[in-house]
Amino acid sequence: MTVSIHQPHFLPWLGYFNKVWNSEVFVWLHNVQFRKNYFQNRTKLKNPHTQQEFWLTVPVRASLGTPIDAVEQVNDRWRIPMAKTLEQFYKKTPYFHEIGAELMEVLLTCDANLDRMNYQLFEFLLGKLEYRGRLVRVSELLPLDEEPNQRLIDICKKLNATCYIAGKGGKNYINTEQWHKSGIELIWQDFKSEGVVYPQPGDSFIPGLSIVDCLFNTGIAETRKLIIEPWQWKKK
Repeated sequence: MTVSIHQPHFLPWLGYFNKVWNSEVFVWLHNVQFRKNYFQNRTKLKNPHTQQEFWLTVPVRASLGTPIDAVEQVNDRWRIPMAKTLEQFYKKTPYFHEIGAELMEVLLTCDANLDRMNYQLFEFLLGKLEYRGRLVRVSELLPLDEEPNQRLIDICKKLNATCYIAGKGGKNYINTEQWHKSGIELIWQDFKSEGVVYPQPGDSFIPGLSIVDCLFNTGIAETRKLIIEPWQWKKK
């Protein structure tokens, strides 16, 4: 049983979905601390008019230490302007028609809670990509150890995992010896955004954008291939 775990992101990039796709169970880690100015309430697009990165942001209110699942949107006034921005950026792309209208509908009607909003969008995108694994919200697995490294091990044990896929950011805190003692195989994801190139409007290519950029420019089938194919795993 292969498991991966990640905090919620807003319309994540391809590497996030690569980790999910290669997991039999993906755990939505939504009860840890919210990070201001991070990807939990914003994502990157390409502005076709300036050919530059553009941050798409959901305005939220959160004091220091607020868990992700307690973060609320400031108001509803961001929804229509955001839908209009997406349409202005992508209405001329070859595959906007595949999911554009449905994505706008989710954005316009999603929950005011940031965690639930991200989960609704995430489920929508995974449905379009035809992900066959299992999604588990970490709140279904409580109680867990509060130490970050042991918490991940506890999650894996409760799911009877034999392998855990870790992102490169985990190298900052993962204790490989502790994982070795746990009996769970540790595998490092090595998904390089610069190695995944697809058609974008203009002469330049910007890597690491939201998956919606790839979906609108290449379509569902090609996006699925890009998620699956360009990956390497390193056993530790």
